[in-house]
Amino acid sequence: MDHTAHTGTGATSPKKPFPLNERQMDAVNHTYGPALVLAGAGSGKTRVITTRAARLISEGAAPWSILCVTFTNKAAGEMRERIAHSLGMDVSRMWIATFHAACLRILKREHQKLGYETMPAVFDATDQKSLVKNIIKGMGIEDADLPHRKVMGLISKFKNDMRGPEEMAADGSIRAAKTIAEVYFQYQKRLKENNAVDFDDLMGLCITLFENRPDALEAYQKQFEFIMVDEFQDTNAAQYRLIKQLAGERKNVFVVGDDDQSIYRWRGAKVGNIRGFERDFAGCKVVLLEENYRSAGNILSAAGAVVRGIGGRKEKTLWTQQAAGELVTLLSASDEMDEADFIAREIRRQAADGGRRYGDFAIFYRTNAQSRVIEESFNMRGIPYRVYGGLKFYERKEVKDLLAWLRLAVNNSDEISFRRAVAAPPRGIGTTSLDKLKEFAVANSVSLFAACMMENGVSSAARKKLAEFHALVTQIRELAQNDTAREAIQHAVQKTGYLDFLAEKKTAQDNARAENLQELASAAGEEETVAEFLDRATLVSEADLVEEGASAVSIMTLHVSKGLEFPVVFLTGMEEGLLPHRNSMEGMEEMDEERRLCYVGMTRAMKKLYLTHAVSRNIFGHRDLAKPSLFLKDLPEEVVDPKMSLKSMRDPLPRSGGYGGGSGSFGGGYGKPKPRWR
Repeated sequence: MDHTAHTGTGATSPKKPFPLNERQMDAVNHTYGPALVLAGAGSGKTRVITTRAARLISEGAAPWSILCVTFTNKAAGEMRERIAHSLGMDVSRMWIATFHAACLRILKREHQKLGYETMPAVFDATDQKSLVKNIIKGMGIEDADLPHRKVMGLISKFKNDMRGPEEMAADGSIRAAKTIAEVYFQYQKRLKENNAVDFDDLMGLCITLFENRPDALEAYQKQFEFIMVDEFQDTNAAQYRLIKQLAGERKNVFVVGDDDQSIYRWRGAKVGNIRGFERDFAGCKVVLLEENYRSAGNILSAAGAVVRGIGGRKEKTLWTQQAAGELVTLLSASDEMDEADFIAREIRRQAADGGRRYGDFAIFYRTNAQSRVIEESFNMRGIPYRVYGGLKFYERKEVKDLLAWLRLAVNNSDEISFRRAVAAPPRGIGTTSLDKLKEFAVANSVSLFAACMMENGVSSAARKKLAEFHALVTQIRELAQNDTAREAIQHAVQKTGYLDFLAEKKTAQDNARAENLQELASAAGEEETVAEFLDRATLVSEADLVEEGASAVSIMTLHVSKGLEFPVVFLTGMEEGLLPHRNSMEGMEEMDEERRLCYVGMTRAMKKLYLTHAVSRNIFGHRDLAKPSLFLKDLPEEVVDPKMSLKSMRDPLPRSGGYGGGSGSFGGGYGKPKPRWR
């Protein structure tokens, strides 16, 4: 969502490199054997990884003998650029990629060893949702009775734990386990029929390959002499298993991570991986990176106090040579509108003073629902902003429609793409005809695409339209094989009739959709093939889309903020039920993750941090009184700005060292104070 019509001030200038400190040098100079680098927030972990990789190559290691895996395309690209700059050479032959991209690269080479005649298509989240919903509907079950999101989450969890439908059916902790396991079984069956895999399969299939084909595993173990893992705290069971497979007997595994920043438990990440690394790789070297180069001292003190209460964490204390800097501003607003109003006024004031640019500011929240009021306040004041974590470019309907044409051209067995493409734009082929086509395809063991050109039982009019559709896809397929992705997309946009369809509707929304289709061609690299483009479009993550230093305020969830940094951060909704989230009340593991999530948000701030909460909030359709977050009790009194603190805005609370700490409660007794503007 882009609201940058107003004038901004441009991107930030590149950061000046800092010299490696003693502990960073200790890590960089490690060559053989396992190593665990516990790198606190802002401690220069990327520089350590890239400098070590550059050193290994400069001392004779072949670029392709180094496997460097991380979690976002943005991080992988930054690593590649830094190593190339350091060495002054092309490093395109290095394996620097996300886990999923690295596994996709392996499967492109080895898929036939897994029983796939051609490389399967990779279904993204939208494709997966369509398939799961179709299966649930086909079983005669309403989505309200068995929500597809719950089913998708459980299937993903079991795949990441390397467990199949049989194990799910026997899991007594899952309600309706046997029914969901049947969906899981049918889901895998339908993927195979579509010659497709999903994200989780990329990892699982590589593990299966290496377990069943020792020759393939040995070949990759020989190739990857050095394995480096970024953000190791975010690895799930399957990713860690893959790393251990590739490490082999050499065990040249160099992992960098921070258990204080493990915030993806909900998608399978296991903080126990980083805590158990020393056990799994006996005798490993351990290096602590505790000097922070990002945040002012007061921000670090506040953030450190929040995670100090986590049990079993690797003990480390971040420090900085920077000054203590500005105090942390803690705001208690009467409601969510006052909270948003304060944020907008504060940003507008600082931008007007000339000391800050709009791109210097970021606003974080726990749930997407919190963004609406902030957006309304910004719109009233003409403040440019960008929301990340909403509907991504590649998830817009018209973009997904055209991608379906391309996917079908590359993989004629893809039923999900067939059904989407044949209706985009509509071409008079109804549900009855498609159902008959499906029956024929199943009975004759052919794809829907192949059935289009056969005596398939549909009416003559529908058969003619299916033949025309088949011819169009075949044209695009020929282009996909011989021309670049950009050329194929431009051809598809015209030949499918989609632009004409949108032009006939003559609405502003449809004009914007037409522009998105044309932008899709620009998104493709000049020399990129259609298959390469589809892989990249499928694997893109929300964090890859964030433009640090853009001419607009960045607004996003805390999960999206991971790995980013901004001069000024507003962490909003610091209330019980939001942060920590109400779902975290189930146990200590959940609560610990909420603490880590809060810590991640706080340590994105470089110069100034605001923590805000409301006494009353209307969210999810209800207005309720809100208790300030229990995490605010942990704040050291000396780092909080007394001019904006709760203390100066309501009756004092009992204190015990920290801000509102000890047995003191934030709940009740303070009415509805108005925020004080500076």
